[in-house]
Amino acid sequence: MERAQPWLGTLVSIRVSGMAASDAHRAIDTAFREIASVHCLMSFHDHDSDVARLNRAVSLQSIQVHSYTYEVLRHAIAFSASTQGCFDVTVGAELMNWKFLPSVGRSSIHYGSWRDIELLPDNCVVFHRPLCIDLGGIAKGFAVDRATECLQAHGAQQSIINAGGDIRVQGRDAERIRLRAESFTDAVPVLELTKGSVASSSGYLHRRWCHERFYGPHVNGVDRSPAPTDRFVCVVAETCMTADALTKVVMVRGQESAAVLRKFGASAYMYDAGREWQRLDAEEVMTA
Repeated sequence: MERAQPWLGTLVSIRVSGMAASDAHRAIDTAFREIASVHCLMSFHDHDSDVARLNRAVSLQSIQVHSYTYEVLRHAIAFSASTQGCFDVTVGAELMNWKFLPSVGRSSIHYGSWRDIELLPDNCVVFHRPLCIDLGGIAKGFAVDRATECLQAHGAQQSIINAGGDIRVQGRDAERIRLRAESFTDAVPVLELTKGSVASSSGYLHRRWCHERFYGPHVNGVDRSPAPTDRFVCVVAETCMTADALTKVVMVRGQESAAVLRKFGASAYMYDAGREWQRLDAEEVMTA
């Protein structure tokens, strides 16, 4: 049983097997409701989302958010700390300047960092100076993980959720996944995945011309510079949220990401235009 719906800025497909059709529909319905909840809470574009309310907040104003938003922010801060700030959700100002996000209509946005976000008890969040956060680099993976948990709770023996390249597979059977990488040969990059997650990011497919140069949607949180626009990355990890976040790190750091991948038990495949595929994992970097 497979169905698809538009959420999270992409088309999300859910496929399950090993259960009756009526049970499969109920499981998929519940999973889509979970995805819809994450979408509404963490959308940059929705005026009533937690993200929008936080972006409108003034310094030191405590904002209570949903437990899901709080959890994603907690993980985002942990990823920032583990990557020395390379991953940072406070890059909304840069993405607005590069025309990837619409203006929030406020002139008092500061170029702060993840260190300016403080998490308080009772799901309350405080910005120590006006910030503009974007959870697009982690929330989609979180939504896929939550939806996968719903499917498991409803008895799905085999499932695959694909949210625009953020994919999680559960079950014994391997799934063959085609990677949407720009290739200059006739070969099609494919990987097989069993009980795990993969997320992909491309600078080329989403780049935009702005300020007399090309920009991609990936930002180095340390110096706020754009990641290469001729690079494709996919990361394989246990959870989709981890894979989703780490693609942004590998997009920026390339081969220097091996130490970070080691921390999370993840591996990555990277392709730069005109070069060979490279595999980066916990122990080594090699030609793939």
